[in-house]
Amino acid sequence: ANGTFARTPTNARIRKPEAGAAGSLDEVPLIYQERASRAERSYDGYYPSLHLNFNATERLMIRAAYAKTYGRPNFNNIIPNTTVNQDDDLNADPDETRGRITFSNIGLKPWSADNYDLSVEYYTEHGGVVSGGVFLKEVEDFFGNLVIDATAEDLENLGLDARYLGWRVTSKFNSGSARVRGAEFNLRHSLAPFGNWGRNVVVFANATKLKLDGHDLADFTGFLPESVNWGFTATVRRATLLTKWNYRGEQKAVSFPDMGPDAFRFPQPRMQLDMSLDFRLGRRTSFYINIRNATNAIQNEFAYGPDTPDYAREFYHGRFGRSFTLGFKGSF
Repeated sequence: ANGTFARTPTNARIRKPEAGAAGSLDEVPLIYQERASRAERSYDGYYPSLHLNFNATERLMIRAAYAKTYGRPNFNNIIPNTTVNQDDDLNADPDETRGRITFSNIGLKPWSADNYDLSVEYYTEHGGVVSGGVFLKEVEDFFGNLVIDATAEDLENLGLDARYLGWRVTSKFNSGSARVRGAEFNLRHSLAPFGNWGRNVVVFANATKLKLDGHDLADFTGFLPESVNWGFTATVRRATLLTKWNYRGEQKAVSFPDMGPDAFRFPQPRMQLDMSLDFRLGRRTSFYINIRNATNAIQNEFAYGPDTPDYAREFYHGRFGRSFTLGFKGSF
């Protein structure tokens, strides 16, 4: 009657005979009800945009733009669903999480943003381009990741029963206003100025730097604060070689209450080299080989809060190896 499991004298859970074996179809009608929960939402708005291009000279272009945009929640975040996982260890530390609740937020609203962009592009006489720009996104109703060990006040606000006090609760919510400011740079040019051989070699580089502001639990996992790509493409007769280095800076990921109320997971900086070689066998066929992570870079991830000592921050250490893809391409 109080929601706890019925147990045998040895503390094993009592299973109804009609439920059959664990994971069987017999237990499905006892656990799930078809279309037992329903929700309906609708929203609309006005989303204008304005783009201005100005040819300052024959090779210099200035662009400015404004756009009002919005982003809908993923269906899995708004379709009614609650998953409850209880820790079955009756002798567990009372200070540890006794269970986990994951529920969808049917009231999650789409975010909207005012976007401002200003960029400058310069085209060289050899067909190259150098560009740079700045941008600003002012976001309302930005998404946030709620990951908390529930207090009595949290349970009341979320409409959950008091017996879930101290349980780990995970959901999505609208975290309020957020701001994304950034700058980007792009270069692509052949080495033709250094001689005829340079026409077959193209170098490229691009970089993006972001400054993110918002609620402590704002979901910025889709925004990478620092990224840099550079490399070159070389063509020699029938062969084309592409090499690309990619650098990713530290990224703030989801909340991690196990390390404290203000702790988060942080994927650490990583640099990766990808390579590909394409060799033409004929007019319509070619052979290719791609290598991802040629240097076998390691992905580290930390989890920490303001009071976490340095030696306790490492959370994940991943070595994925090199990935090779070989094949033939043809058009007929």
